Amino acid sequence: MNFVLKLDEPDVLRVIAFYQDYKKSSNNEHIRFFAKTDFISVSVYKSGKVMFQGEDSEPEYDMWKIMLNISEEPKEKKKVKTPLYNDYFYPSIGSDEVGTGDFFGPVTVCAAYLRKEDIEFVKGLGIDDSKKISDDKILIIGEQLKDRVPFSLLTLHNEKFNELTKRGFNMNKIKAYLHNKAILNLLGKINGTPEVIIDQFAEEKLYFRYLNDETKVYRNVTLTTKAESKYASVAIGSIIARYAFLKHFDNLSKEAGYHLLKGANAEVDKVAARMIKDKGINYLYSYAKLNFKNLEKAKAICEDLLKR
Repeated sequence: MNFVLKLDEPDVLRVIAFYQDYKKSSNNEHIRFFAKTDFISVSVYKSGKVMFQGEDSEPEYDMWKIMLNISEEPKEKKKVKTPLYNDYFYPSIGSDEVGTGDFFGPVTVCAAYLRKEDIEFVKGLGIDDSKKISDDKILIIGEQLKDRVPFSLLTLHNEKFNELTKRGFNMNKIKAYLHNKAILNLLGKINGTPEVIIDQFAEEKLYFRYLNDETKVYRNVTLTTKAESKYASVAIGSIIARYAFLKHFDNLSKEAGYHLLKGANAEVDKVAARMIKDKGINYLYSYAKLNFKNLEKAKAICEDLLKR
């Protein structure tokens, strides 16, 4: 079955950049860009239409609707529970991840349980979306939360991340796997089965499709966007995940002998290029996510440096 999106130029460019590594030639004069993986083909037409075909065409189509904020008017939208302001401290398990947009460093996922008896304590910390809190404050609040609330923290180090991507895992499949495992671990530590909320990165059916190969999947979950600003439990999970990420990142910098930078910008490319020039490309395996486009940019910078 074919699934088609009609996109404006900036979004078309995002799609093309995303599938650049899978680019193939096409004889169709109306096609501007064509890519093919083991499970889907993506045709970008000059008209701005993007067509997904193949085994994973529907979940891929659904993923782009989420990423590009596209709603489908013809279909009746599934009702999603939207918390009221006074539900922010609703007792629940919240799960969030950190590090998925950083070339260097691990991916950390934390599922945290906000119990009724911890609400006043958490209110006193003045927490919010961890993205709005400075690194220094995260290190202080994260330590306090770790000593108070039940949680399960998973860290996917770079070596394992690179191994998984070589086996065909994409970032969303990795996130789904980690969230599911963290949630199951936490539920095994506590009494009862509170509501579980995940900061949404894929539609529900796609989230569970990513977990098809898992023997045990916790299905009673709510996925909602910007969940860390709607539920304190997700904000707690985000803070502890970022706390762990910062700790690991600092240790990686010391171990690598370079001042590693967060993010995936041009300055990050320059640091990676220096590491390749000094130590060789294999040195990055333990410090970076090698499926990021930063790697190719860093290699190009390194080649330029060697020519001088």
